[in-house]
Amino acid sequence: MTVTPKPQLSADSKAALDALLAEKVAEKKIPAIFFGASNADGELYFNAMGDKVFGEPDKGQIDENTTVQLFSQTKFITSLACLQLWEKGLVDYDDASLSEKHLPELASQQVLEGYNADGTPILVDRTAPLTLRRLLTHTSGLSYNFLKPELIGRWEMTHNVPSFFAKNVGVESLVEPLTFQPGAQYGYSIGIDWAGVLVMRITGMKLGAYFDQHIFGPCGVKNLSFYPTPEIKDRLMQLCGRDDTPERNLIHIAGMRDVPNTNPEDIGLHMGGAGLVGSPRDYMTVLRNVLQCKDKDGLIKQSTFPMLFENALPPREEEGKSHNCYAHLGGTLTILGETEPQFASGDKAFHSLALCVYDADSEYGRKKGSAFWGGIAKTKFWIDPASGIVAVCGTQLMDQIDQTATVDVWKAYERKLYDMLE
Repeated sequence: MTVTPKPQLSADSKAALDALLAEKVAEKKIPAIFFGASNADGELYFNAMGDKVFGEPDKGQIDENTTVQLFSQTKFITSLACLQLWEKGLVDYDDASLSEKHLPELASQQVLEGYNADGTPILVDRTAPLTLRRLLTHTSGLSYNFLKPELIGRWEMTHNVPSFFAKNVGVESLVEPLTFQPGAQYGYSIGIDWAGVLVMRITGMKLGAYFDQHIFGPCGVKNLSFYPTPEIKDRLMQLCGRDDTPERNLIHIAGMRDVPNTNPEDIGLHMGGAGLVGSPRDYMTVLRNVLQCKDKDGLIKQSTFPMLFENALPPREEEGKSHNCYAHLGGTLTILGETEPQFASGDKAFHSLALCVYDADSEYGRKKGSAFWGGIAKTKFWIDPASGIVAVCGTQLMDQIDQTATVDVWKAYERKLYDMLE
């Protein structure tokens, strides 16, 4: 049997990546930066540079043990948990009764189409079921308040829905109407948070405990958690935003949650879509363990591995019409910083049961079939089975107005990494 050599990085290649990292940090257009890559056998490269607290070098530099707020990188871990339950026969992705049985708060929600002149909501009954597939692929009809403030933002305000990062908050923070009929389009949402609730109710375990036992533990990682432990806080990089001046200078912010002031005892609901904090290097270790499943059973079965890269959205063409899921997906990717037209349009992108997937080669290096996602604080990761690598990169920056500087770093790292692979 022929064994395909796994990609490597030479000492000179690693030095070239170090030089790029130092160059981008010195520009000070974004806060401190981390780069990492691994093949299925082990780590190829990891380095991190920059002020742990931007502009205050006396407070130390980030390093391989630095922790960050991962936000939506949590979604992939929850999706992995759902795949594990599927392998055990505990869930069916298309079982219409699953949400009715385990998520009654969600199953009873109608579709919010707007508001009457007197402010009363216009609600209509659902015409399609809420399945796990739709929760995981963002086709459930759910949304985020910041993406649809005129609908969900208004609803949450008038109904006093608490933030899902509030102290000791429960599932009530996720109870809201849908904004379109399930399956009708793609809408980035809290659907995977509900999938996390499903995992907890089926297994009888807190989501963090499930992750520790079935995902993090088998990978040997200890620095990924829903709880901001003293160790995680001590190594936490300061989150930044930008001020309102024309220069849009970097400033320190708490973001959606003030992790340094959050007590672990105050964490109520484990948010399967946004709750994790921890080490990017440990996250890369999880990705490496996933990549290993291409060739052998591990976190998931070898036979399950392809599902991470298979389209789980409705067909592109239905009854002679193009399904608008793909255009809406492309719109979301554009918001996240995608600039390549083939992906930003949705023409060459789709969503699996776990991740977004490129359906063509990227000009920056990733091959067709690469799966990826990231977090709102500008963290990013991908799995490229064709090239045989996984990668992470990013910073800690909340800035949705102009992502040019961050995207420049991402793309420069990706291109340099692929150019250096041997």
